[in-house]
Amino acid sequence: MRPHFLLPLFGAIGLSSVTSTAPNNVPGKNANHIFNVIQDSMRQWGSSLHHNGVSFFLASVPAGTQFYHGTSKASPVNGTEWLAFEPEHAMVFARPRRGPPPHLPPNDADTERQEGRHGELRKREDHDTDKKHHGPPDDHPPKAVDDNENENGYENANGYLHTYVAAKDLRLLYLDGMSAAKTSKGTLDSQDTVLFNGSFGDPPSRGGRESERARLACEMADNEWEGRIDGVLRMEAGFEIILCHFERDLTPIRITQVKQPSEEQRGAWENRKHGNRDSHRKEGDEKHHDGHKPKKEDDGRRHGPGGPGGPKGPPHGGPGNGPDSSRWMRAITARYNGIGGNRVSLNFNHFVTAFSHNVDLFQDNSTLPRLANLSANERAAIRADVTNLIQSHNPADSCEDWQTITDMIVTRYSKELSYFASDSIDSVKQLQSEIERVLSPFIDYSKRDDVAEIERCATQFLPPLPSKGGGIAAHAVHSVAHRICSALVETGKEQDLRSAVQIVQNLIGYLDWATWKECRGCAANEICVVPIWPMGTVQDYDSPRCKDASDPYDQGGESYWGKMHH
Repeated sequence: MRPHFLLPLFGAIGLSSVTSTAPNNVPGKNANHIFNVIQDSMRQWGSSLHHNGVSFFLASVPAGTQFYHGTSKASPVNGTEWLAFEPEHAMVFARPRRGPPPHLPPNDADTERQEGRHGELRKREDHDTDKKHHGPPDDHPPKAVDDNENENGYENANGYLHTYVAAKDLRLLYLDGMSAAKTSKGTLDSQDTVLFNGSFGDPPSRGGRESERARLACEMADNEWEGRIDGVLRMEAGFEIILCHFERDLTPIRITQVKQPSEEQRGAWENRKHGNRDSHRKEGDEKHHDGHKPKKEDDGRRHGPGGPGGPKGPPHGGPGNGPDSSRWMRAITARYNGIGGNRVSLNFNHFVTAFSHNVDLFQDNSTLPRLANLSANERAAIRADVTNLIQSHNPADSCEDWQTITDMIVTRYSKELSYFASDSIDSVKQLQSEIERVLSPFIDYSKRDDVAEIERCATQFLPPLPSKGGGIAAHAVHSVAHRICSALVETGKEQDLRSAVQIVQNLIGYLDWATWKECRGCAANEICVVPIWPMGTVQDYDSPRCKDASDPYDQGGESYWGKMHH
């Protein structure tokens, strides 16, 4: 259903000879970023490249949607815990656990057991708080235990995969970008500095404390947001939900025991535990956030992204190598272009983004937006907008699917712009001919009119336009479409090839579409690799390429997540 609004307006253009009536309630400098927010939402690929999310969406998940939870317990979950959309994601945490979480004193650990915590958020906490690793830390190796050991504090020696279905339509707050990644690069800003008001430090430090984030989010959902939100939707290596009330909102379907690790894997984990905790970092790399340099590498090699240990190491939050790695990475990369199956619907008519606020998100010439750099008052204003969004609108409200509109624009112009900026065109006359080919449907050759041609081009994929301006998505999408069409008209008038190509290259830089980094022609046993926390290198970010799915994150290269990358 199309909304009874939108806009009869034009975005800013690049031709000095053409006037514009661009909407003035969307900062022109950020229309491209808002376009990409819409384009990348709920997509693993774009959200991995544009990983610092600064936007908040209402999301709806239909009743009957299947979810998965990995744990060491065979009993259904009560209370607040974590859900995965893909079973392979949850199976990373479907593993045994012995003894108390290392970050908790014994009394607190006993309290957790008494309260029936299933340990998924706790395992994530263990993963995230290891101060010596950028990748996942060591965990206790599996060990068969008898009933007496269980009574003395050991948990089940098996791992279990729980399958649930949503008992109702779930109402969620979606945080865009890679908002489940525990990094110092800004991935946590939307939670720690906006929603949680600096509770985790200002700016927030990289670290764990996932249990605390879940607790704070659900307190806000139940109290400040008056129960209008059931949980928080985020992304790391796969999409996940922190759901506040498992027993209320889910129906258990089955609980199955997963395959236990082999003796070889157990031995490898033991070896890791005793000798290789710091071997994934090269000597001379930057200091970690605790201020200490890592220990010297014994063999001069980095270890895989699942933490130290080499092939067949356990996937403690990172896939590592071997069959577990391949299974997980194949599953999440299958969602590069969308979660699929209409499992999540976002309300694109009403959402909150810091890009629409009059704030400087790119201080110190950073290419990554940061909310932590804003003043407390600026962040409070964004937080107030989020609360108003939740209290004033419903996730399931009918809305225009602006993401499909951005898709049409991207698929129409992505390859064309790459071609125009390439070395394949060797004369300005040829380039002009190609530009005219693209613009010809919008030209009335009996009466040439740049303004009219740009308007027809820019509104090709937009819904019917009523008399009053629309929401932020309508303005941003129109502004970007208008910028593209304006640049094409300007390029077509340029008489110098180098100058003409520069116009297109500037446009490509402005648009910054994730599609331009997609791999081409990966084999059936390969996946296109981009940094997905905590795995990946700077090279993987700058030039993603096809790699063997059984070893997607090799040992070479500088860790992307190890330091700020502007």
